Amino acid sequence: MKINKKKLKYGSVAAVITVAVIAAVILLNVIVAAFADRYNMSFDLTPGGDFEISQETKDYVSSITENVEICTTVDELVFQTTESKYFRQAYEVLKKYTQNSDKISLNFVDMTVNPTYVEKYKQYYSGSITENSIIIFNADTKRIKVISVNELFNTEINYYTMSQSIVSSKAEQVLTSALMYITDPNPKTAVYLDVLTQSANGSNIKTLLDSNGFDVVTVDPLTEEIPMDADLMVINAPLNDFSQDLVDKIYAFMENEGNYGKNMIYLAGVSQNSTPNIDAFLAEWGIKVGNGIVSENNEQNILSGSGGYAFASYLKSNDYTGGIPSETLSNPVAAYNVRPVERLFDVQGNVYTTSLLDTSETGVVITTEMMQEYIESGVAPTFEEQPVTIMALANKYTFIDNVQVLSNIVVFGSDEMLNSGLTSQTYFNNGDYFMSIVNKISGKENGIYIVAKDLSGTTYQATNAQVSTLRVVFMFVIPAIVAAIGITVWLRRRNK
Repeated sequence: MKINKKKLKYGSVAAVITVAVIAAVILLNVIVAAFADRYNMSFDLTPGGDFEISQETKDYVSSITENVEICTTVDELVFQTTESKYFRQAYEVLKKYTQNSDKISLNFVDMTVNPTYVEKYKQYYSGSITENSIIIFNADTKRIKVISVNELFNTEINYYTMSQSIVSSKAEQVLTSALMYITDPNPKTAVYLDVLTQSANGSNIKTLLDSNGFDVVTVDPLTEEIPMDADLMVINAPLNDFSQDLVDKIYAFMENEGNYGKNMIYLAGVSQNSTPNIDAFLAEWGIKVGNGIVSENNEQNILSGSGGYAFASYLKSNDYTGGIPSETLSNPVAAYNVRPVERLFDVQGNVYTTSLLDTSETGVVITTEMMQEYIESGVAPTFEEQPVTIMALANKYTFIDNVQVLSNIVVFGSDEMLNSGLTSQTYFNNGDYFMSIVNKISGKENGIYIVAKDLSGTTYQATNAQVSTLRVVFMFVIPAIVAAIGITVWLRRRNK
């Protein structure tokens, strides 16, 4: 049989080219995979950017100058192959930190295969490090934070089936908070006083502070001393009045032996009993929490379905709004079941007061006496419309080495302004304004507040313009390229 040398030649060349192309594709995949682990080469097409991290986090992460190790005691394959979209989202968020900073490394450790890997961290951590942990470690300062993977998610219990399910992701919130905690050169401590209250928002308040990088300590003032080295004290709508002894402890904390530099958040509540000792303390600082409930006579400011007891107040730019992104500064603060907050004076001695949030000019105060009179007479009360203060700040100052040093008290007309339903909504500025104020008065420069992400409806919905572009690409561009390649190959073979 006669061998066609021409066909053999071109056949051999074609085989070599085929092998070379396959090898190049494999090599390219390896290179792309390596780069993808280090750099952000994926695209988040969800409407809310659910698999991305916020620009605030990116800016903070890129500013880190110390070497940080993130070690997850969960095998990477578990994150990659899980059916849970929340675990997949957490996996993508974890990778974003290394992609936005060359100072951060990320390791996934299977403790059944390598049980001794985490031993190097245990000398810096008093608790236990087990499976399903995430270790965030500052290799330069040796500060450490250990969290559970379960802390990356908000869950709820179905009391009919007694099963627990994930309802939203707070992966970025928790991880960024941990990073701030271990890299903050001037870490802050907040003391939450564990007193009798009907407020259901204590847990959320502590979460807000913890997520912003504060070390939160809960103290029972009846059995424990208030730590004097703390920066911030939170008193959440005490149901009953404080004893004079406890008021004296709070006074001593705020005075700090004349050195000041302390801060306090006081949240009032509509269910509180008479509190003369607390009232006398606040009056010394120029603040009085009034009786009655604040409402709005302007229906445009009333939140739907609230009967007037929940309304929107709009912020005016001030020294305490600096932590709110400029694009959301116009969003309102939602107020619910709010008592009026009165400033007793502007300046008196070394104390001065400032209003932090008012109603519009159509604000009103509905007192118990008004409602009782209405019930008895059937005649609707006449309201006096005016701006009503619902959040105020009192500063007391001294001078140390010719430098002014302040102690600050922020009074909220209602603890409900910090319930999770309001602070978790991006439309309202409740969470952002709270943290902006806290960071300002405590001197905390690096604060970020991040809302949890609900992935239950996460889908990709292309716009009309995107649909048109994709249609052109898949119907015309790609077929045209394939046809051009085919014609080129056919012509070359025909002419040889």
